[in-house]
Amino acid sequence: MDKWASAVSTEKYFQWIEIHPDKKRLFDSLSVSAIGAGTYLGAADDATDRLYEESLLKAGLSGINFFDTAINYRCMRSEKLLKKVIKELAHQGVARDQIVVATKGGYLPCEGSPETFDDYVRIHYLDTGLISSSEIVGGCHCMSSDFLDDQITTSLQNLGLESIDLYYLHNPETQLQEIEENEFYRRLTTAFKLFEQKVKERKIQRYGIATWNGFRQKSLQKTTLQLSRIIDCAKEAGGEMHHFRAIQIPYNLVMLEAIKMKNQVQGEEKKTIAQALAEQNIRLMVSSPLMQSHAMNLPPRVFERLPSEESPVLQSLQFISSSPDVCTTFAGMKKLEHLDENRKLLHLANWPDPEWQTAFTSVGGTSS
Repeated sequence: MDKWASAVSTEKYFQWIEIHPDKKRLFDSLSVSAIGAGTYLGAADDATDRLYEESLLKAGLSGINFFDTAINYRCMRSEKLLKKVIKELAHQGVARDQIVVATKGGYLPCEGSPETFDDYVRIHYLDTGLISSSEIVGGCHCMSSDFLDDQITTSLQNLGLESIDLYYLHNPETQLQEIEENEFYRRLTTAFKLFEQKVKERKIQRYGIATWNGFRQKSLQKTTLQLSRIIDCAKEAGGEMHHFRAIQIPYNLVMLEAIKMKNQVQGEEKKTIAQALAEQNIRLMVSSPLMQSHAMNLPPRVFERLPSEESPVLQSLQFISSSPDVCTTFAGMKKLEHLDENRKLLHLANWPDPEWQTAFTSVGGTSS
């Protein structure tokens, strides 16, 4: 058994647990479910840990083999409970190399509860000299090599893993609030050089960036990211055979920018981030597909215009999952009832392209 997700073993997972062929996706040779389990929401307490543990275990046994977390989620608790889930899945027949684990670093974390944040940062990062206050942006974000190296090591310990399948730099656009663009891409290159070294050490298998606003703004805004420059950073760090493989971006019935807004400048052409990623063979991962459940508060007429499904939740997830070039959509899986609803997606065919295009237009999806 490999110590990380493998092409052969992730394919075997879907021979054991059958889902609709449309909902099995290929990510850098790995077979992954079109819906993945997110671990962001919820209080940093034992009760929420127990909810997640039960739900994520059931997810891994029922066709969801892609898990997304971050070191700062719930004060490291999300990573630590995922360690328990991975261990229990192995006991129940789902081996480590059959599941794909993604985590993130960039935000200053704390451990246990939010109240410890200031003391934790001071004791673990500032007083030790690991980072200087000048490397912190917005009081919460750091991209220095020493910091990210420490975060990878800590995440590996929290998760109980020897290697992370996908490591994201978390919301790097935060840095652009305080530093100039050229300095930002210099820092990004430095971070990518560390990631390439960690790939060589087999501490991570591939890397990417997880964003919130970075690809959802007009091209001239200060904090808008440009994929072409990011790829240049990856090539400088790792050459043509670099290991930059994915971008995560929010996308739902309200936040349509990923496939609507042409904010990626390529010569004289402008493209959406989804189009630009497809041309580079980099996978688009989706966060917040239900807008933290707020999408369910949209007027009934919105759902009446969409192809029929069992529920508005499934209509929303089908809209995202059927979109061109989307790989995996990560939804919250804290409660069993949410898991049971979300995993129904795995047994549905994608909407045909004409139906999806009509749905896209009905929710205001014209390119801008």
